Amino acid sequence: MGYKTSIQWTQSTWNPWAGCTKVSPGCTRCYAEAIMHRWRRDFSTVTRASHNSFYVPLSWKRPRLVFTCSMSDFFHKQADQWRAEAWTIMKLTPQHTYQVLTKRPGLAVAWYKTHGWLSNVWLGTSVESQKYAPRIDVLARVPAKVRFISAEPLLGPLRLIPYLFCCACGGVPCICKGVAFHQVIVGGESGPGARPMNLDWARDLRDQCQKAGVSFFLKQLGGFPDKRGGLKATLDGQLWDEMPAKE
Repeated sequence: MGYKTSIQWTQSTWNPWAGCTKVSPGCTRCYAEAIMHRWRRDFSTVTRASHNSFYVPLSWKRPRLVFTCSMSDFFHKQADQWRAEAWTIMKLTPQHTYQVLTKRPGLAVAWYKTHGWLSNVWLGTSVESQKYAPRIDVLARVPAKVRFISAEPLLGPLRLIPYLFCCACGGVPCICKGVAFHQVIVGGESGPGARPMNLDWARDLRDQCQKAGVSFFLKQLGGFPDKRGGLKATLDGQLWDEMPAKE
């Protein structure tokens, strides 16, 4: 399941399992749910991929960015029985960089405490509105080489800087090294009934990132009838596709 993808901030997808449950407003119009509905599969039940799909990263020789569990959440409780096996595959393929995005950063912290963390696994969390910004403090407790924020769908203005320059992890010694995240990905909601994204919200996040030296990636503008942008979304006439350094 996965492989090539049109998602702009990665190169491939890998879905060792699919299906999820909704935990916050950003989940309301989940693209993965719509896809599984077309497949006539129950989105609320997490199911393991076929053997070939589960183990496919082992067959990829060239290094690549891999969005992991684009059709689920790597830290979903229903996937507990398979996660260690997937983690082993990630460990055996250090040439790849795995991008793990979760709405359950607390479970990622628990995983780190019992299994450690791999240097080729980036960790991100979804922050669709200011209400969910505290997820960033939890994210910072995991010593991933790159931590990122997905503000997609962006449902309101966000002030992220207060969460950036502080020892958010609370660890002794410090885990986050004083920087809670290294990239912000922004996108509006698209598709029928999409909730509109105010462009000023995206501009403000761009400006915050520029001032802080954080990578800013504008994925899409969302459900604007004449400004969707698609794969070439621009903001004020410029393409924003900054990626964090891998080292």
